[in-house]
Amino acid sequence: MMKTSETTQPAARQPLTPLLVATLAMSSAFAPMSIDMYLPAFPTIQAEFAASASEVQLSLSAFMLAFGFGQVIYGPLGDYFGRRPVLLAGVVLYIATSLLCLVVRGPHELIVLRFIQGLAACAPPVMARTMVRDLAERDQAAQVMSIMMASTSMAPMLAPLIGSQVMAYFGWRAIFTTLALFGVLSLVMALLVTRETMRPEMRGPLAFGGILSRFGELLKSGIFLGYALTAGLLFGAMFSFISLSSFVLIGIYGLAPQSYALVFGATIITMTVGASVNSRLTRRLGADTMLRRASWGPLVAGIALVVCGVIEATTGVIGWIPFVVLSTVMVGSMSFIAPNSTACALQRYPHMAGTAASLLGVIQFGCGATFGAVAGVLLTDSVLPMALFMALGGILSFVAYRVLVKA
Repeated sequence: MMKTSETTQPAARQPLTPLLVATLAMSSAFAPMSIDMYLPAFPTIQAEFAASASEVQLSLSAFMLAFGFGQVIYGPLGDYFGRRPVLLAGVVLYIATSLLCLVVRGPHELIVLRFIQGLAACAPPVMARTMVRDLAERDQAAQVMSIMMASTSMAPMLAPLIGSQVMAYFGWRAIFTTLALFGVLSLVMALLVTRETMRPEMRGPLAFGGILSRFGELLKSGIFLGYALTAGLLFGAMFSFISLSSFVLIGIYGLAPQSYALVFGATIITMTVGASVNSRLTRRLGADTMLRRASWGPLVAGIALVVCGVIEATTGVIGWIPFVVLSTVMVGSMSFIAPNSTACALQRYPHMAGTAASLLGVIQFGCGATFGAVAGVLLTDSVLPMALFMALGGILSFVAYRVLVKA
């Protein structure tokens, strides 16, 4: 079996330094940067292409579907070739696809290219999670992932602001130039900072049968699925907000794109604070305890969203502010649930960390893309679809944890 010089280096040779954590955080930010930066441009893209709202929203869903389900490819590749080359290849493809988005002539071309861009963008975060698992055990991994999330959560906060300003001065297509430049910066950082973290004895099979066997082992584990669905269903709630919030807040409630970007940023900023708090508390309490306590947040917020959504749809007296507040609670819960559930799930599978990380990503972003796509199809001139789908994701996240993990 061929072994490269990189994969023969033991993982312990590269400590989790602040610079490495920052580089991995940047690798984890491809999804929020790619999704959130062009949200303020939805109405403009719709008008330029004379497209329907559903067609424009489908370009977002196509990215999320590819990002979610494409991760299944990279885990086994990372377990065989190593983490670093797979990460670098994904970034290069992402840069090329971002540049091609500059010359689209209609919504269908944009949908196809966004799908390919999503396939490329999912390689870096899968490998980043796997590298953390290579270099740290459960509670330390949860702390590092929280730090990464605190850094990465700045992307959803800043990306709409950047996107709205870029669009205002240079047009919506320049948003994809900005994404290409982000890819170039990530590529340079990865080349300079990262080394291979996979131990040679952990190399997995590339044969189709061996890959299926590994995925089968994971899918048979109720606890693994419980951890994955606890975060995944909450991703569904969050992406329901991401998919519909611009149409609801701009289209229904009349916010300007710049105001929407500020509101969106204020909602997402909770993730930064929450992730920082989670990193500190996990050191004292442990990942399992933090996850158990945090699981109540989406349940409470989900019930409140159902009540407020029904009242607003029937009377119109509530307005948009309560939904932003409840969305903040729901999205903020992600800071406590995603790092701890990921660390707990990966802890059991050091021999196939890449495969496990990829399946986690498939479940999490698959749930997100599915919720976002279905909610987009059911979009009306009311806030109710967004409220109900966010509530459904939050409530089911709590149920998944209680039934599968704490059974």
